[in-house]
Amino acid sequence: MGFFDYTSGSNFSTAQAITTSAASTNVFDVTGAGAGTAPAMKGAGGLDTALGVDIGAGDGVAQPEVMVVVTTAGTGSDTITIEVQAAPDNGSYSPGSYTTLASSAAFVGTSLVAGTEIKIPVPPVPSTFSGLPRFYRVYYTCSGTQTASFTANLLLNAPDLKSPQRYGSNFVVAS
Repeated sequence: MGFFDYTSGSNFSTAQAITTSAASTNVFDVTGAGAGTAPAMKGAGGLDTALGVDIGAGDGVAQPEVMVVVTTAGTGSDTITIEVQAAPDNGSYSPGSYTTLASSAAFVGTSLVAGTEIKIPVPPVPSTFSGLPRFYRVYYTCSGTQTASFTANLLLNAPDLKSPQRYGSNFVVAS
């Protein structure tokens, strides 16, 4: 994954089957270096610098959000909650302790219909957070026995899959 790309987004998982509480298959590293790798930036004295970015601040106009899409309908009568989590660099270029920034409502497994979109706004990092986060992920919390598959992407101005029109009906492209 490259640096946070507002146009294409960053992929947390592709069709990840959830049957028990689990983290997304991918972690978004704001430096693009990847967990366990030093960012390609040198700080004072030529030392590697641990970087972090509060992506919840957005671009000054829009707030980023995680768009989760149900790819396989859910089963079971227990619930799944989807959380957006962030962690600072632990000093060894890997995630420290994750903190939940935002959470969805609890969804009963059978209510998750294939194609359903769940959008979770990514808020600014709270003042109690230790430093700026370098790593972001999605965490699925299951209350019992249920199954569903999801994809999750970090986007700015996420499109609505059910109505992909991005401009008003009065918008005319000049030629």
